[in-house]
Amino acid sequence: MGWTGSVLIALVLAIMAVASVWYAASRLDRMHRRVDNAWNSLHLQLTRRASVALGLAHEGLWDPVSSMVVAEAARASLEAPPWGPEHSELSAALRAATGDRAQIEADLRVADREPLLRELASAWYRAILARRFLNEAVTMTVRLRSRRLVRILHLAGRTPMPESCDIDDAPPDGLVAG
Repeated sequence: MGWTGSVLIALVLAIMAVASVWYAASRLDRMHRRVDNAWNSLHLQLTRRASVALGLAHEGLWDPVSSMVVAEAARASLEAPPWGPEHSELSAALRAATGDRAQIEADLRVADREPLLRELASAWYRAILARRFLNEAVTMTVRLRSRRLVRILHLAGRTPMPESCDIDDAPPDGLVAG
């Protein structure tokens, strides 16, 4: 093999290396966009849940004290970022207000309450799913960023390491059927 064969092999190896780096950078960029979209989706679903909770508080579904606590927690949740503790506080307030499974089933039998509770259940379930999708995207992105090629070539640039969202979004027993 002459010098042309060596040059050809070197050229093929260089092209493969560049393609590998390009693929890793593109995938990392897609994963960061996926995390951003997941945060936006989570924020939207938490806002929807808080809006429905605020509407329920004004409908008189619960006693006045519970309604006031839920309304205040919902207002705080509406103004909070998706990672804020206010969403966990809204979850706790809603669990306390809705009661146990028997109380939820009794409320569902009342005709005018059923659509409101179904809407709350739907909003809550979607918020749970959005948080799970976000945490999955964060896990995949962190795993990709921990690869040697990504670290050595600093492919993430100055993008901060994504963080998962750990909020209390456990619904009352009997409200959300997943």
